[in-house]
Amino acid sequence: MKTNNPTRGLLMYSFYSARGNIGVAILVALAMGVTLLITGNTTVYTFFVGAAIGVPPYLIMIKMGAKNQLQWEKYQVSMPVKRKNMVASFYLSILIAAIFGLLLCGIILGVGSILHESIVEVITETAFGQVSTVFGMVLLMGGLLLPIGSTKVAESRGEAFFSICLGLAIAIMFLISWVGGRAEISPAIMSLSQVIISAVVFVISYYVVINMYAKNDF
Repeated sequence: MKTNNPTRGLLMYSFYSARGNIGVAILVALAMGVTLLITGNTTVYTFFVGAAIGVPPYLIMIKMGAKNQLQWEKYQVSMPVKRKNMVASFYLSILIAAIFGLLLCGIILGVGSILHESIVEVITETAFGQVSTVFGMVLLMGGLLLPIGSTKVAESRGEAFFSICLGLAIAIMFLISWVGGRAEISPAIMSLSQVIISAVVFVISYYVVINMYAKNDF
């Protein structure tokens, strides 16, 4: 007999609660992608990468704060799930949205490189760095926001903490770039370092939140 996966159900709820905003974001990203395929304009390419990879995860994080999804007591009386399933759903929803954006970028840029030589040039020069920066920002933002959002203090100040975490994520990414530039590290290694550092923060954050939920008496 097949049993239901509680994490899967929570994931579906996360995407369902943000479906309107995510749908608009995906349509905007697709419109930019189609424009890029038609025109080959490299300026559109820059906005497309940010819209495809960065916007959907950010919208999910905003919805988590707006609907107080990081507070366990909302579900405790209505859903027979373990706390680790709840935490896993937070992180997986952000990761899945970002990976979807990566796949969309891969498809659009792959087709675009066949149609336009200008896209081939910009992919060769900047694509890895830009994609790495946006993807790293998503992981870093989630890694900073979710532990703070799981506290009682953040319950009434969600927007302020979101802005603070966004500012910290941007500052950290710029700091990594600055240190890499001063050390004369190659752009490819620096971009890879951004993703690795962000991924490490994201994973550590996951275990921190699990530990917080295990100790808290909601």
